[in-house]
Amino acid sequence: EFFSRCLQNSPAAREARLYLQKRKIDPSTQEQFHLGYAPGGGQLGRHLNDLGFKQKEVLACGLTKEGQGGQHYERFRQRIIFPIRDLSGRTIAFGGRILGDGVPKYLNSPETILYSKGSNLYALDTTRMEIRRESCAILVEGYFDCVVPFQFGFRNVVASLGTSLTAGQVKLLGHYTRKVVVSYDPDSAGISATMRSIDLFLDQGFDVRIVQLSSGQDPDSFLRNEGAEAYQEKLDSAIPYLDFILSYLSGQQADPSSPQGKHEIVRQILPHLMRLPNQIERAEYV
Repeated sequence: EFFSRCLQNSPAAREARLYLQKRKIDPSTQEQFHLGYAPGGGQLGRHLNDLGFKQKEVLACGLTKEGQGGQHYERFRQRIIFPIRDLSGRTIAFGGRILGDGVPKYLNSPETILYSKGSNLYALDTTRMEIRRESCAILVEGYFDCVVPFQFGFRNVVASLGTSLTAGQVKLLGHYTRKVVVSYDPDSAGISATMRSIDLFLDQGFDVRIVQLSSGQDPDSFLRNEGAEAYQEKLDSAIPYLDFILSYLSGQQADPSSPQGKHEIVRQILPHLMRLPNQIERAEYV
């Protein structure tokens, strides 16, 4: 509530409001996801102190960090804030995007007694019923990649809170669907994350398909530039995971049709192929 009020009313949050406006995040979407702004300058600490919270409690929640000399300072300063909620809608952690070119671009709450990254998915509390109705989830990487598709009408979207998907997150998603369309960024980090996520999904019996966007695009920028209809076409043409892996591995070889190239591709694709539970499908790919 403090972060949300700061975004709406604080003069210090003017740059944050302009940034969200530039990225075409509607006020209704900001309210839906309870977006906020962390002003820094000790304001959050004073606010929580006025509410009666002890310094050690604020530290244990990951809202402050302990520096040299035992002094505490706020973890989130001059950042747009994305609350991370559990399935009951209770805020258990935060993600913060810096304004400008500072590092890190995104800062997340640490693991706490309330929050385990590997056991939660961003926005699942909001989108899980639509995921169940659609019998499919769109998996993206980051906060904006989740918020923007939701705003454009893709209400079955969920984010993995970074590129390192875990078996716990896959199991959590499995309560609502066994079909997932992975829509990660097409850069090298996103492709590597897609490759890792595929095996996790296969291990738990998911039907996995991959969205292919052009280089330099992500779901956020693609939707803002191309629109919902174009993104729906990308979802409809999402390719089976083995086709994606084969295409990726072929692209890594200087001459994929040479004996050496073929040998290397087969060597790398076999572990994925052996995860296929359906013998007929496996035989077709062989």
